[in-house]
Amino acid sequence: MSRSDFISLNDVYPDIKIQADYSTEENFTGQIVPGYKARKALFAKVPAKALFNVQQDAKSRGLCLKVFDAYRPVKAVKFFLEWSNLPEDNLELKEIYYPKYSRLELFHNGFLSERSSHSRGCTVDLTLVDDILGTELDMGSCFDYFDSISHTDSPLVSAQQMQNRLLLKSLMEAHGFKNYSKEWWHYTYRPEPYPDQTFDFDIE
Repeated sequence: MSRSDFISLNDVYPDIKIQADYSTEENFTGQIVPGYKARKALFAKVPAKALFNVQQDAKSRGLCLKVFDAYRPVKAVKFFLEWSNLPEDNLELKEIYYPKYSRLELFHNGFLSERSSHSRGCTVDLTLVDDILGTELDMGSCFDYFDSISHTDSPLVSAQQMQNRLLLKSLMEAHGFKNYSKEWWHYTYRPEPYPDQTFDFDIE
């Protein structure tokens, strides 16, 4: 498999909204993440087609997918690990994204990993938005909020927030994606088309 086996969701499926904040400073690290040279979302072709089918189902309900992250270069995963070992220097960001944990505890508690299925081109972080208003459905926590309330089945969210999470889950599962239970936004396509390969080319 090579870079040519990936597609840009921005280009092929322009109806899917792309957030891609790792290409900016608007993320939990407060820095542009290495490997993210453009505000794009790349994905392997097979799961990308499945994601398009999810989008079609969402559109039929007056909704739309918003992608936070898809393919993630290995260098970005290494950067997160290096970042976790640095002294805390931005208490404002800590309060927004991980108020209950130290940086290192994010790895110990399974919110971040030394190896990521994102680097295999088959995992996507996403949510649902109202197709007319463009507003995100209330999921009870923001993307990359590292806390137990972000667990998909967290009892800490309201009935409506849980309903929204389960709607996303049902749409994704109908097209071959499996949720990671500690993050309501995190889905991996199964079976993975390239389970033994990771990639490190830049997103540009």
